[in-house]
Amino acid sequence: MVYLKNDFLDVEIDIKGAEVKKIYHRQFQLDYLWNSDAAYWSRSSPILFPIVGKVKDNTYTYKDQPYHLTQHGFARDKEFILESSTTTEAVFSLSSNSETLSVYPFEFKLYLTYTLSESSLTVAYKVMQVGKEELLFSIGAHPAFLCPLEPGLSFEDYQLTFEKEESIQRLLLGPSGVSKETEKVFEPGSKVIPLNYNLFETKDAIIFKGLNSTSMTLSSSKASHGLHFHFTGFPYMGIWTKPGPFLCIEPWFGIADAEDADGKLEHKEGVIHLSSGEVFQAAYRMEFF
Repeated sequence: MVYLKNDFLDVEIDIKGAEVKKIYHRQFQLDYLWNSDAAYWSRSSPILFPIVGKVKDNTYTYKDQPYHLTQHGFARDKEFILESSTTTEAVFSLSSNSETLSVYPFEFKLYLTYTLSESSLTVAYKVMQVGKEELLFSIGAHPAFLCPLEPGLSFEDYQLTFEKEESIQRLLLGPSGVSKETEKVFEPGSKVIPLNYNLFETKDAIIFKGLNSTSMTLSSSKASHGLHFHFTGFPYMGIWTKPGPFLCIEPWFGIADAEDADGKLEHKEGVIHLSSGEVFQAAYRMEFF
């Protein structure tokens, strides 16, 4: 376990998956991150790489060769290398090897950097193409936050308030992938989603493509504390719960296969193409109040 600390936050990060396991605000004496209770969901903040969501039948093809990958890819279950660490920053890496190449035929190096600044934690991704061929991948985040954050409140006491008014509809996720159907979530002229479990129980995650906003706030009119979540540049956003006393806010570069996907990785919606020597970088920031 790697420990980061400043005057505001204590953060614990597991070498396995380079996964954040704890975010504690010292001044508020509050835990913000979900505690991985397996009765609901046994993870806390996995990285999604080299795919986001599922490929159809857990199988895709590349150059007419079939490969098998389970939901969200393998990075979340791999041992990362701790490249460097200070009291307020840690850098982890994962590289392709014979095991990854058997299910994902691309050479890569993935870096995750966690940085504390006052009451904020920034998570930065860097993906490097280190082979001779083009690198195809998706990447995304899956942090889960306690909801309710404070005792005496319920999940339904909270809401998500987006930076800008949104008219976008959610994409619907079925058993065989993302469908062509959509559903209204925002009322006209609104930027608020009041939380309730009915949003998730039969329809899985709320998935957005092309939000106007680059930030959102999880808060309650009955509570003093919440979080601001900043996700500039991410084309997709997932919001999910089991349901349980937590909420996942998931910025993505990539999305699960559509119901009518042809299974070819090069045709997969949202897949990123890196040519030889190119580098991909992105970051999101969590600000706790």
